[in-house]
Amino acid sequence: MSEKTHLDFNFLDENAKPTAEKSTAAAPEPKAAAAHGDQVKFLEYFKECFTHFPKFAEKYLTTKNNPKYLLFVVWVVGVGTVADRVIGSSSDYSSWGEAWAIALFGGILSGALVYFIAGWFYDVRIGWSKGNRNVDTSRNIYVFSSLPIAFLSILSFVFNNMAYGDDYFSSYAYDGSVVDIICFLLLIPVLIYAIRMGYKAAREVMGAEKGRAIWWFAVAPGIFYALVIGFAALGSS
Repeated sequence: MSEKTHLDFNFLDENAKPTAEKSTAAAPEPKAAAAHGDQVKFLEYFKECFTHFPKFAEKYLTTKNNPKYLLFVVWVVGVGTVADRVIGSSSDYSSWGEAWAIALFGGILSGALVYFIAGWFYDVRIGWSKGNRNVDTSRNIYVFSSLPIAFLSILSFVFNNMAYGDDYFSSYAYDGSVVDIICFLLLIPVLIYAIRMGYKAAREVMGAEKGRAIWWFAVAPGIFYALVIGFAALGSS
């Protein structure tokens, strides 16, 4: 009756290929070009990204050349990041024209920072997890796995604009709108999905050890986002 219990993170590795506790595989070699990368259609490309991310990352994100649609993805992630900041400080703005201009143009710089800095830190965590480091592949994986969160922020932007117009910035400057509440409820599953994408790529593409990867790519990001959400909630109360 003295059996020890522990948290079970096996769901993170669902459908994963068997992996030794410490990977001895060589670092992912950059390929000259992804198989059929130039022929794949836009919707098929991103469908595979969201449904089979490790396979997608292995096929398209480990290439010597930039992956297809990389600049578009970097920009979208940047727009989503800025949009989230605008929604969080809506009292500082007076119109959607101003907000969209800041998001669309500010997204260029924001996306570059996400790609180069946050992507580099993903590679650092690969090293801490005893995986096979490759900073270019890590940056590609990180920015593509950030798309779900970016899309949710952009959808919040779009639906608040459509539902409330410029009144949003005066009526909901300090209290969340119905759209904000719905997006907040969706944020938790979206965060879990994005974290799982990054974790599975770390394990299956970069060869990270399971135990270390669970901490650096599942638990630590979860704690980080929980703190961010908590401080944001306190700041708006």
